[in-house]
Amino acid sequence: MLRREQIERLKERYPAGTVVRLGQMEGEHQMPSGMEGKVIGVDDIGQIHVEWENGSTLALNVEEDDFTVVPQKETLSEKKCREFLGKINEILKETDFYLLNVSCNGGDTAYAAQKLLAMHQAFETVYGEGYVDEEYGMVMMPAVVCGRDSGIRTLALVTLDLESSEEHFGTIFMTPGGMMEQGSSFLSEKQKQALAEYYIPYDYWYTPLVERDHHVDFTQIPEEVADIRRMVDELLVQGEAFHMNEPK
Repeated sequence: MLRREQIERLKERYPAGTVVRLGQMEGEHQMPSGMEGKVIGVDDIGQIHVEWENGSTLALNVEEDDFTVVPQKETLSEKKCREFLGKINEILKETDFYLLNVSCNGGDTAYAAQKLLAMHQAFETVYGEGYVDEEYGMVMMPAVVCGRDSGIRTLALVTLDLESSEEHFGTIFMTPGGMMEQGSSFLSEKQKQALAEYYIPYDYWYTPLVERDHHVDFTQIPEEVADIRRMVDELLVQGEAFHMNEPK
């Protein structure tokens, strides 16, 4: 018989929704090896209740049955996001965050513009040129943000849900102290105060092309933000001109 602490560990290890693959179920010949099912829950005696693909709901006994957990398949959206973040991390390894802050908020925006261009090109490498397909759902995009109260600008990654008219779901700011994610539990009180003082609330202008966005007014971009975006915008204009001139 399993001890209480063992049962609690089973509940943690096999939460509802976990997909398992059967090796062998003792005494149940109608349950072939290789069958998969989804965990419903673990009861108070340690049995793992499963909805099997053949319609059965027989429970697994960890002391008698042989089974393995099936790793969850990565969605296309998750795969693209992971690939994009990998490229962003390579860019940020070579980024001077203090210089980035000075460039975003000073007279010479060249450094910030170059970094934003590199981030945008990384995005296009992963997602392709032109309009981003809505099928990706949640997408993290390079952007320029500006604190409404402070007027302080920086580069950022904004997360949008393309399936719901580009609803905004969060931002990672590139501050002089490094990357800080809004709402992260890993932020110190000092970091939270800094975000609130310098950036929040804020407006944002991302660089990729999307359709049906009702939340961002790209016709009213502040001149300082447009200056940071200039290299990306030139690239986008060149791309549109190229596609217009393609033979049909």
